[in-house]
Amino acid sequence: MTDNLNFDRFELSNDRGEIILPIGHYALINGKSDKKDEFPTISIYGLGSCIALILFDEKNRLSGMSHVLLPKSNHKKIITYPHKYADLTVQYLIRELMDRGAQKELIKAIIVGGSKIFDLVNNIIGEENIKIIMDELDKYGIKIIKKSIGGMQGRIIKFNTRNFTVLVKLSGDNKFQEL
Repeated sequence: MTDNLNFDRFELSNDRGEIILPIGHYALINGKSDKKDEFPTISIYGLGSCIALILFDEKNRLSGMSHVLLPKSNHKKIITYPHKYADLTVQYLIRELMDRGAQKELIKAIIVGGSKIFDLVNNIIGEENIKIIMDELDKYGIKIIKKSIGGMQGRIIKFNTRNFTVLVKLSGDNKFQEL
């Protein structure tokens, strides 16, 4: 599928134990430890038409999140950042989790984002991102257990990798809501 360069894997957390995930990147957490600093929060600020895809295997304490920008990749080009694309990220994130011990039948999904930030007729990137992510999850038999998708507002998302909870704040809101 890819070479093992992992240009798009993001592992650096800030002083609050938070990984702020850039567009086209992903983070993986192996939570088989009781150390507090090994359970960072993975966050995306300013999530608009992009999708935050979270996959996790609660039993095996493994989780991952990708920050998806576009619906489809150009299969004629070499893809350095597969997590940038909705049509590639699901298979890559599943494989990364399974390579670390996740069981496919235990992997669950949470999806956030896919807003239509600008009210333009041809602005359907968010809708296409949602559709392709959902189709790919269905193709691999991964159940979506929670979602906050569509609409006209951007979001901030915080994924707690210790307890697999997700907090979402819509643009203009004062506080986060748990999904």
